[in-house]
Amino acid sequence: MFAKRLLCGLLFVFFSQYATANLLISPTRVSFDERQRSAKVTVINSSEEYRTYRVVWSEKLALPGGGYQTLSEPVTTSLSPMARLSPKQIRLAPGERQTIKIAIRKPKDLAKGEYRSHLLFQALPNEDKAAKAGLKVNMILSFSIPVVYREQGELPKVAFQTAEIVEDSVNKKPKIAVKLTEQQGFSSYGRLSAYITNSAGKQEKIAEIGNLSLYPEVEQATVLLDLFSGKQLPKQGNIELKYQGADEYEGVDFGSYSLPIRH
Repeated sequence: MFAKRLLCGLLFVFFSQYATANLLISPTRVSFDERQRSAKVTVINSSEEYRTYRVVWSEKLALPGGGYQTLSEPVTTSLSPMARLSPKQIRLAPGERQTIKIAIRKPKDLAKGEYRSHLLFQALPNEDKAAKAGLKVNMILSFSIPVVYREQGELPKVAFQTAEIVEDSVNKKPKIAVKLTEQQGFSSYGRLSAYITNSAGKQEKIAEIGNLSLYPEVEQATVLLDLFSGKQLPKQGNIELKYQGADEYEGVDFGSYSLPIRH
């Protein structure tokens, strides 16, 4: 029985990682402004087998510590009620690409604010060699990207609340824990970087998280930065934290924070 459970567990890990690597999605997020009414997302089947995906909307709530909670139905800030997808199911040959079109139909008198849903690519199970050999694996794997529309959008107002050096409970290495808030009601997007002044007197990047969004539903987000491999904190000085915009916010400095190093 234990061997059977172990085999099932290994199969789950293998197929999950394999499937994740077999669908390439570009871009990995879509952001509309008031003037834009359509966008395209390209997917590529990078596997050696035919793959079928259902293309649907999913509603997700961002969590303070990262990740999402999936909702059962749209909420007032969902984008899906005013968005259309085409096509809604795709079958891709190995190496084949497909374009998914997103069209926005904004209702009259739409309230100011940010609207978001997630574009979900739900893999439909295929017959495979394992199934033909008598081992049938039925799994539904899915991959999603956020799609955002801003009505009367404003530049996000981000504030650093606190930052501290903490110890990883597993490997005992230092991490940088940062608490951030967005106070304008519109999500930010960019990279959070940490720098020190090295022995040569030059600024050196020691940690970074890219693709970082702060969504309106999260009052305060907690972000953990792992040091780059081979990087260490000096015994004294400051860690300079910078949150800088990317994509539609490229060139925007959302904020900075100076964290003293104390041992």
